[in-house]
Amino acid sequence: MTEVARKYLVFGLSGRRYAFDLAHVAEVVEQAVTWPIPLAPPCYNGAMNFHGTIVAVMDLTMFLGLPGVNAAEKVIVLDTRIAALAFSVESIIRITPPGQAELSEMPGVESFALGQLNLPEGKVILLDAAAIAEHAAETINA
Repeated sequence: MTEVARKYLVFGLSGRRYAFDLAHVAEVVEQAVTWPIPLAPPCYNGAMNFHGTIVAVMDLTMFLGLPGVNAAEKVIVLDTRIAALAFSVESIIRITPPGQAELSEMPGVESFALGQLNLPEGKVILLDAAAIAEHAAETINA
C-alpha cells in the first residue's frame, strides 16, 4: 500500500534507520540546552524551552533499549498535540516525498513499530510517536 499523501522523517539510531510520520513532528533542532527533570528515568536528558513551551527531551536510543553507537546530534520535537516531548537522535537522514514510501507489515516484533517503510534505498522502521509518548508519560509518572 503506497502512502500517497504522507511524508516521513527518516533518522538514524544505533546504526539503523527509523522514521516518524512527518505530521507528528513540529521541528528538528540542534542539541539543546536542557535542565534536569527530578526523579526522571535515565533515558530523559532533561527539559528544554521550545518556543515558550517546556518540553521533555528523551534519548530515544536508550528508551528503545538499543546500543548507543554514536552521540546524539539532533533533537526531533513532537507536535504538541501529541505530547510535550522531544527525542535525541544520532542523525537526520531525510524527508521522504509523498508517494515514495510503501508501508508494509514488519516481520518480527519491534517495540513501538507501526510497520516497515520500503524506500528506494532500503527498509526503514516506522515508529509510532503517539505510542512512545504515551509509554514515556507512564514511565515518568511512575
